[in-house]
Amino acid sequence: MTKSMCSIALLLFTVLTLNVIASKVYGQGDQDISRKLELLNAYPDMIVVNGKIHTIDSQLTEVQAMAVKNSRIIALGTNDQIRFLAGPKTEVVDAKGRVVLPGLIDGHTHPHLWAIGHWLGAEGDMIAQKYNDPQLKIVLAKGQDGADLLRSLERVVRDTAQQRGQGKWIWAYLFAGNTGIPGNRRVLKTLFTQQGGGTGTITRQYLDSLAPNNPLIVMSNEAIGPGAHNTRAKEQMMAILGQEEDGLGARNPMTYDILFRGRTEEALDFLKRELLSCVSGQGITTFGNHYYGTPSIMNIYNKLYQRGEMPVRWAWWQGGGSAGGRLSEMGADAAKLQPLYADLFYEDLGDFRGIGNDFIWNAGVSNEGWEGGLTCTKAKQLPVIPTDPVVRDAGVRPDCATPIDYESKNGYQTVKAALQSGLRIGFMHGYSDGTYDALFHMLDEAVSSGKMTLEQVRSLRISTEHNPIIRPDQVTQMAKYNMMPAFNGYQVQGDIKGGAFIKVHGEQYMNWLAPMKGLVDAGAHPVFNTDAHVGKVPVEYKDMDYPEQWDGNIWGYLEFFVTRRMPHDGVTYARQEALDRVTLMKAATIWGAEQLLNEKNIGSLENGKLADFIIIDKDYFTIPENQIGTIKTLMTSTGGKIVFKASNY
Repeated sequence: MTKSMCSIALLLFTVLTLNVIASKVYGQGDQDISRKLELLNAYPDMIVVNGKIHTIDSQLTEVQAMAVKNSRIIALGTNDQIRFLAGPKTEVVDAKGRVVLPGLIDGHTHPHLWAIGHWLGAEGDMIAQKYNDPQLKIVLAKGQDGADLLRSLERVVRDTAQQRGQGKWIWAYLFAGNTGIPGNRRVLKTLFTQQGGGTGTITRQYLDSLAPNNPLIVMSNEAIGPGAHNTRAKEQMMAILGQEEDGLGARNPMTYDILFRGRTEEALDFLKRELLSCVSGQGITTFGNHYYGTPSIMNIYNKLYQRGEMPVRWAWWQGGGSAGGRLSEMGADAAKLQPLYADLFYEDLGDFRGIGNDFIWNAGVSNEGWEGGLTCTKAKQLPVIPTDPVVRDAGVRPDCATPIDYESKNGYQTVKAALQSGLRIGFMHGYSDGTYDALFHMLDEAVSSGKMTLEQVRSLRISTEHNPIIRPDQVTQMAKYNMMPAFNGYQVQGDIKGGAFIKVHGEQYMNWLAPMKGLVDAGAHPVFNTDAHVGKVPVEYKDMDYPEQWDGNIWGYLEFFVTRRMPHDGVTYARQEALDRVTLMKAATIWGAEQLLNEKNIGSLENGKLADFIIIDKDYFTIPENQIGTIKTLMTSTGGKIVFKASNY
């Protein structure tokens, strides 16, 4: 008899025994006992029956049914066993023979960021009307080339300024050409100057000329693209934020600290809309995300929790022992002050990983962009590398054979300060094999000096993000230190990160790309994530460059790690690193829970755990592997509360 069957047998025995005792001692009939059980609210709140429930526990148990009480699973067993427990008010969910899985855990995504392009951009007309504010619509300028795009921008900004009136914010996205994000990226790379230097046309002075009486911010639709703003926008940012923000860094504070300032109810509705439709709707019940850049976000999530309206769980990482823009204003002195600031910040912060509630808890401390100056590779370049500046700049890194003075790098020192303060470090970018060499150097030094033991390091479950490029020899190092690298498939292809790496260094390094199976074979637990907006929007509002077949479909992301094939161009990336379906599901559930320090509560369907589950329309475990991307999530439950149900269920 399985563990779950033993549990349900014990529960049934207890209920029956109490019934018999009560009947004999008090002379009560079945109706009296049932009435008392109802008054005591002793019945399950929900039962799920007629399912193929894959618990993803250590024995990979499969059952037909389960019972839920007070958000947690109280019994697993057969249909008859679980139906017997139901009371008059128990909600009955008929899975209709379909596969039931633990809720998916997306260990790295940013729903409050993705919401911006979706609801202020693609759905901007609806949102502006709903909240009665035209400023809540991002306007779009499109053109076939740079000159055409600038003409479009001038026309759109001037028309919008006239419509909205003086002093009103104008936020514009730029999109060029008909070749999607890659083509847009190439055009925009030559147009901007404010962010990252250059001699492009889009300067502050140029934007002042377009909208002298309106705060104006302009950026690429792509989240990692460039941005700029005019003088009026600078003045508003300084007054409200205390510093200027461009591009990716401007999106959250622009939305939640400026446009939704003093509009709490609308901000709550806005974010909840994204969580329900594009997170819960995909089958995600928990996500991981850093917290920094905009204080309003934590307030919004907290209010949703306090009201009982959080449809998804959030494991948050404390972002950065860095003073950010305020230190940068000090110029050369900033480099000297940063390490001191990081030491003081982390010493005072304290270790509060795991502290929180069932919906919001801390996972550790993060310095996401820590690898400045550390990004390099031991791979050799091809004799002739692409001249495309987008590919060249993303793919060519300093030679790792040249020693790097780690201690001179602020990002390295910041992470080291957190480690030495006894904190759990993670959610850190890992974009090259040189990045991991730097991290291993830090950990090796901590162990060899006696400051930490190997077991202490392993207990941290250090995580790195993206990880498109990992050398084979580094796989065993990651397993040694019990690291939990997280992977999103889109970064192995295209013109940036892994895709650019292959174009510059050659396909002989293909086995360096996202080696998930190698990590599993070495004993590590890699995890799955998307780091993308999985809701479907037009290409002009897509935040990341991923295959169109993945638009609005998390199962397309999952399919890649089973097939290692990109659906839009047919290229296979290191087939030997493909995962079997069970292992991939672990990476998307129980291992994700481990990485977020909450495997006792989420990640599998077991007695006592939170009832986070999904029902899907096809059998993930038997469907042809190249059809996994056709699966649809039909129902999502977070703690026994149905937060998404497809119209055709």
